[in-house]
Amino acid sequence: MNLAASKRPLPSLLFLYPSLAQGTVPAARRHQSSARRTTKRLRVKPDPSFIPSTPTNQFQDNIVFNPPSSSPSPYQTPAAFLPPSDPRRSLFAQSLEHANPYAQPDKRLPPPIQKPAEKRYHLKADEIAEIRYLRQKDPFTWSRKKLAQKFDCSEFFVAIICEASQEKKQQHQKALDDIKARWGKRRTYAREDRQKRRVLWGRDE
Repeated sequence: MNLAASKRPLPSLLFLYPSLAQGTVPAARRHQSSARRTTKRLRVKPDPSFIPSTPTNQFQDNIVFNPPSSSPSPYQTPAAFLPPSDPRRSLFAQSLEHANPYAQPDKRLPPPIQKPAEKRYHLKADEIAEIRYLRQKDPFTWSRKKLAQKFDCSEFFVAIICEASQEKKQQHQKALDDIKARWGKRRTYAREDRQKRRVLWGRDE
């Protein structure tokens, strides 16, 4: 039988030539994307509790205590119920030191990135009434930002004490619907999936 004259594909005819079939066994290939992902996952630094504190040339028989970050187990005895001479007390202290090094009283926390804002309660009842009046009278002109700048308060405070009129809400919802109408299938599916995940977060699922 001539392979060149046959109309059937070559892989379907390999059973006629066992010697040829042995040399054409398909092999797995590793591409650049899978190789990068594999090496990145294997590049994990060891936990500080696994690093020996003594030189490697000195032999030391010790116990490595590195509990996983999980919920408390009923089989683990709390430190309050352990005797003073129990060696597990020192192991618990070492694990807490590695978990939070700033828990010790002699170590100070790093400085904050931004200066914490101080709460002020400087607005009187008549000023709050004026904010509500301006917001209800002309919500398009007196937005949250303008009211916050005028009365020297936050936009969040303006949103707490008053809300926009129904006309303003309908206009905002219409503009939002126009934006959603221009979305494609992928973005629409992504937003729906995000809403489903938020519902599951509330159920702790």
